[in-house]
Amino acid sequence: MKIDFYISSLSSGGAEHVMANLARYFAAGDNEVNLISYEKRPQFYNIDKNVNVIKYNNKAKNRFFLSLFVEVFRDIGDTVRRLKKGKPQVAVSFLSRCNIMLIIAGIFSKSRIVVCDRNYLLKEYPGYIFTISCFFYRFADAVIVQTHEVKKTYPKYLQNKIFVLENPLDFKELELQCIKEDTKNSDENDIKRENTVLSVGRLEKQKDFKTLINAFKKTAAKFPDWKLKIFGQGCMKKELEAYIKNIGMCDRIKLCGVTHTPFFEMKKAGIFVLSSFYEGFPNVLCEAMYAKTPCVSTRCKCGPSDIIKDAVNGYLVDIGDEVKMAEKMEFLMGNGEERKTMGERAFESVKYLDINRVFLRWDKVLHKIVDL
Repeated sequence: MKIDFYISSLSSGGAEHVMANLARYFAAGDNEVNLISYEKRPQFYNIDKNVNVIKYNNKAKNRFFLSLFVEVFRDIGDTVRRLKKGKPQVAVSFLSRCNIMLIIAGIFSKSRIVVCDRNYLLKEYPGYIFTISCFFYRFADAVIVQTHEVKKTYPKYLQNKIFVLENPLDFKELELQCIKEDTKNSDENDIKRENTVLSVGRLEKQKDFKTLINAFKKTAAKFPDWKLKIFGQGCMKKELEAYIKNIGMCDRIKLCGVTHTPFFEMKKAGIFVLSSFYEGFPNVLCEAMYAKTPCVSTRCKCGPSDIIKDAVNGYLVDIGDEVKMAEKMEFLMGNGEERKTMGERAFESVKYLDINRVFLRWDKVLHKIVDL
């Protein structure tokens, strides 16, 4: 099978990570695989040598409307030419902008078009953007989402072409992070836990790190030996730094930047917290659970409620509820045995996300689309 994958960039995001792994998986089989990046942000992930990477860089020098329009127009033009030259049997795109561009570019192409939403569109964009996206999606051959909860939000006329495929976990890749990072131990299970609350994500409004920071501050006096570490980069970095300084928590809360070994940090952490307003299917939450780290997450749409059974393999709290979040964090901070027990349950509950099992389902879906 000849497959093209399209994405805005190969930066440090969950969607980018999944696409890099997906391209590697298909390239390992009897497939010709191309990965097309529009270079909107700097590359973070290394791509398998068997995957042919094509880069288009039409990024506007400023953010004026006319410049952005020209950028999109050029991206669509490059996509049209790519489909005409490459003639992939199936073209797969991630994220709304690329999805719509690929559908437009593929109008006169014989390639099957598969678009993938990796977030909860009704929260990420205004309602009219969701309506426009759905209008275009009717011209795709398939739409892939990550949870049944998300699927229900789409109009009836799209339901028969929507497939639910969760984000996978590459267990070997995760464990390799620990072996590479912790050179003193050959066994990733020997990594010593620290009194650290951890979170990983883009420093943007969606992740609602202020609620997490406020919740941690409420626990600070009672548990003075615990610290909060937040890994990620984004447009709110300076704002969050100023906020942490303003509440006098610089010695206890650290913005740690990007890490290439987030799973290693999860294995060291005592607690993991996801404070988001919304998600698609949170990779980092699943990875933290596989790290046997007890997790506290908001009941945001979509994903956490599919993954966590409250008070069994993690805790769920309402969005923005820093009081309840602090209560769950305090309970776990003060109960080492409960942290261990809940971590073990979390580990067992995410085994179904094994990368080979999920990608085998991807393989079946793409072959089904090609054979239409």
